Amino acid sequence: MIVGLFMLLMAALQALPAGWQQAIRYDRAAIAAGQWWRLLTGHFIHLGWTHLALNLAGLGLGTWLFGADRSPGQWLVATLVVAAGCSLGLYGFAPAVGWCVGLSGILHGFMIIGFGGWVLAGERWAALLLAAVIAKMAWEQMGGEMPWAASLAGGQVVTAAHVWGAAGGGLYLAGEALWCRWRRSV
Repeated sequence: MIVGLFMLLMAALQALPAGWQQAIRYDRAAIAAGQWWRLLTGHFIHLGWTHLALNLAGLGLGTWLFGADRSPGQWLVATLVVAAGCSLGLYGFAPAVGWCVGLSGILHGFMIIGFGGWVLAGERWAALLLAAVIAKMAWEQMGGEMPWAASLAGGQVVTAAHVWGAAGGGLYLAGEALWCRWRRSV
């Protein structure tokens, strides 16, 4: 239900006039001028309806695969950690990225959390899926975006967002593992 409401929220944001969407997208210059909310809000608007549909399909698949692994509250915290990791990574380490929109950075973080969580739970086969996600991101960093990605999304894909979203996912997963270990020891 929460994911459904989240999807409706993103559809409502997509229906906003273009000027309003630009006011909430990740924009390096605006963030530097103090508009910090863009570090979060830029993930929830998209290049167009096709880009939104692709990201919603990814969110639906991720919810089906990983949704039951954590509580809604844990996924909310994960979303905030991954979004912050993605945006702060872009801001601090990808100065060429002037603006960015879309959920794909967060989706990559969720794949790291989901597949990585399965590996930590003893599902060794999930290491292959985790490796595939990491290999895809390595390919994007060395060879550029996937050949079909820009035409499907309706514009240039910011592959650095995938890497920094994955880093945020790794940070969340490490924090979760440390928290669980600490709770077992007390």
